[in-house]
Amino acid sequence: MAGETVKTKGIVLDIRPWSRTSHVVTWLTPDHGPVTTLVKGAVRPKSAFLGQYDLFYTCELIYYARSRGDLHAIREASALDLRDHLRGDFRATAFASYAAYLVREHCPHGAEAEAWFAFLERQLDAAKSDRAALAGVELIALETEFLALAGLSPDFAGADFAAPCISFAIDLGHAGTGAKTVQLPSDAARLVAAHGKGQSPAPDAVSAAIRFLGLFLRYHLDLPPDIRRSTLQLLDPSSAVRFVV
Repeated sequence: MAGETVKTKGIVLDIRPWSRTSHVVTWLTPDHGPVTTLVKGAVRPKSAFLGQYDLFYTCELIYYARSRGDLHAIREASALDLRDHLRGDFRATAFASYAAYLVREHCPHGAEAEAWFAFLERQLDAAKSDRAALAGVELIALETEFLALAGLSPDFAGADFAAPCISFAIDLGHAGTGAKTVQLPSDAARLVAAHGKGQSPAPDAVSAAIRFLGLFLRYHLDLPPDIRRSTLQLLDPSSAVRFVV
């Protein structure tokens, strides 16, 4: 890719100022993973880039891949999907931001990025204004699918779901005992194993599953707890206290 002109699609993950008129934009591409470009003159009145990209847009992207360094030079960006449903809805935007953060921090480069690109598209397109009502269940679905992509799914093979609780070794990543073992209610374990799918889970099961996934993510990926906690508080302030680990 070095020294070539690349044409691809990109989802905007992050926009930062570079100067008074320029931006540094991080994109998720399906063929190269996260890519960072310098957009010179991005906010000048006559810039060709005005209105062509914003957070969570999917764009057609043409950039010159520099042979040295990770900051590439953009040539063109054309908006393909503006995702208007994320504008003016802070809950949907909070959920989308958390999904984008997970992808930005952990998506691999190269051909494996295609599955991550499809994953993020699904999460962004599914964000709806009624997210607060199902904040916990939808977060379970998001995080368990993310863990599956990362190859770190909690392993419940051999677990006795008929028992009231299941012993789970957080440090080993599977049901059983280890140095860091937690007791997870079976209904919560089933919810995690099913990626949040199921009929009307009890609030206590959702809370236990959220707390379990928080521990799992912190141990295996060193996920800062404040990022996740802030997302939950924005999604459903009345329930966030039950989810905090």
